[in-house]
Amino acid sequence: MSTSTIRLDDQLRERIARVAGAMDQTPHSFMVQALTEKVAEAEWRLAFHEEALGRERALKAGEPAIEWHEMKAWVQQRLAQQGRKATPTKTRK
Repeated sequence: MSTSTIRLDDQLRERIARVAGAMDQTPHSFMVQALTEKVAEAEWRLAFHEEALGRERALKAGEPAIEWHEMKAWVQQRLAQQGRKATPTKTRK
């Protein structure tokens, strides 16, 4: 395991110490956990973005896609099977 140095302002360092103590953790373990979670989140976002770009390229290359009315019908059918109803969303401006 390697060592890294991170510079924190005093206010953030105090906040970390306070929260870590309240969670019965050391500040070090709290920061390692926070960084681990943040990296996992960033990796997920990057993978999601790459998947979206790949699908966009496929569509532009002429691969078949699902029409909106087909997808809407499928979602409504799934909701009905679960005994739920589709809730309309507000249109964004």
